[in-house]
Amino acid sequence: MRGRQAFGTGGSELRARGSYGRARAVLALFVLALLCALCPEPLQAAAQGGVPQAVWQDSERNHRRSPSQIKRQLRPPQVRAAQIPLAAGAQDQRAAKTRDLVAANAVPLAAPPAAGDQLPMLEQGDWRLKVAAAAVTNNDTVLLGDIAAPLGHMDPALWSDLKNRRLWPAPPEEGKPLQVNRSRLSQALRQSLGNDLAGRCILPTSLVIQRGGLVFREDDLRSYVVKSLTPQLAAMPGEAELSEFRLPEYIFLAHSQQRIQLEPGKLAPGRVPLRFAVQEADGAVLRRVAGTVNLTLWITVPAASRPLGKGDALTPEAVTFMRINANQLRDLPWDGHGGPWQVVRSLNTGEPILQSDLASQLMVRRGGILTLIYTRGNLRMTTQAEALADGEPGATIPVRNLQTKKQVYATVKDGSTVEIH
Repeated sequence: MRGRQAFGTGGSELRARGSYGRARAVLALFVLALLCALCPEPLQAAAQGGVPQAVWQDSERNHRRSPSQIKRQLRPPQVRAAQIPLAAGAQDQRAAKTRDLVAANAVPLAAPPAAGDQLPMLEQGDWRLKVAAAAVTNNDTVLLGDIAAPLGHMDPALWSDLKNRRLWPAPPEEGKPLQVNRSRLSQALRQSLGNDLAGRCILPTSLVIQRGGLVFREDDLRSYVVKSLTPQLAAMPGEAELSEFRLPEYIFLAHSQQRIQLEPGKLAPGRVPLRFAVQEADGAVLRRVAGTVNLTLWITVPAASRPLGKGDALTPEAVTFMRINANQLRDLPWDGHGGPWQVVRSLNTGEPILQSDLASQLMVRRGGILTLIYTRGNLRMTTQAEALADGEPGATIPVRNLQTKKQVYATVKDGSTVEIH
């Protein structure tokens, strides 16, 4: 019994010591966390180095993708896969809360844009600095003029001084774009410029910067597309317009010997696919970046000036002309030549007249009874025949001689006569 009691007492003592040890460990971790929170060294290091090296993200793959693909990539995987459903009733509670706030006029019906997302109207003498989404620096240190441009009424002498303001070390490797997100960019600008100047900067979602080489932004690519397609558009009928550009936000070149070559798809009214091929100096394609543009082709076409029924003759009084988008046509429009014509389907007032809508009034129809004329020298014979196919004047069609029941080939002369020479 004494042994058991001694063993039991010793077990209690061991448990007490174990609890005391765990309490000491928890206390040590708490003190360590408190020291880390109060330590000023990381802020000092960030202030000295501008953008810390860990802030830069490799953008070599990101800048090959479209902006929408990048935004999708930056979303958490659970959100992309729709794996974060709301708890039961949470959606209803949130909707009810929103309705109460709106009813109490506590929130606006439309959320205002975030600060920096749009430029307010600038007063006389006011200015801002717009930071580009992509930039190139040719120095060891990124300058304010490398990434920003003045907007508004800014004193040229002030900008001449500010554009040479040093910000942070440039990316270490030449020809390789690196990325910094908006929050880190805002923090770095405040450390380098101060709160006043940093507050005048309009920031992009992220900044991608490359040391050396070239960058072509969206407005550069837009101008390049217009210039490249203008000769082909000039050769098209009517008046061509390019709109709804969907282009890469930027394309980087590693050095000045590389170039961008536009590879347009089929140039037709509607959405035109584009590909920007980045080529090396020897012509080898390094990568391709996709884009699109909408082509609107305005042409003048004949149209029905009044309702026309199937089989009606197309007279000059029944035709007018309209300017329409060629993308709305399902077939080639009538060119106004030939005839006399009749329409093969009903047309409403203002509806374009297509080539497939017309048939010659002199056309022979299959099953029709025709006059068959046989001519050989001074010999001329006339009989009745049945048309075995449709045919316009000048076409050769098979017909059946109603007298001999034989099939022969004859040339259409008009809507009621065929000839054999």
